[in-house]
Amino acid sequence: MNSDMQQQPDSNACFVCGKGNAHGLQLTFHQVDERIETEFTATEAHQGWPGFVHGGILFTVLDETIGRVGFLVDAYTMTGRIEIRFRTPAPINTPIRVVGSLVRDRGRALELQGFAQLPDGTIVAEASGLYMRVPDELRASLEEQIAAGF
Repeated sequence: MNSDMQQQPDSNACFVCGKGNAHGLQLTFHQVDERIETEFTATEAHQGWPGFVHGGILFTVLDETIGRVGFLVDAYTMTGRIEIRFRTPAPINTPIRVVGSLVRDRGRALELQGFAQLPDGTIVAEASGLYMRVPDELRASLEEQIAAGF
């Protein structure tokens, strides 16, 4: 990630980004140009087959990264539909760069995509999906909860 990045907000109890969730991944997300990026290093606690990241964990990090692209267009979103393609097993104890970007703003929904990449450039997974803007009243409630530290 480059020096022109801006950290994104998080929800304290979120499994992926929550710094107050002792059982969570506690990832930090940054805006880098017109993308969202994070880096994740899985441990033995995140593995499926011995030595490899569980696909559900990788899916979760991709979903969170992609969904955060909504912040780039001032949208709070929730996953409507997502499709993932696992290309090769991702080893544990290896940094994985995860990137999300906007494909198209459809008004009520955003078409988003992303990928997970090893340090050597190998893409371990790709995902794309439709993320729905949350209603204004739900957004207001979420903003209040985040401001209060939840």
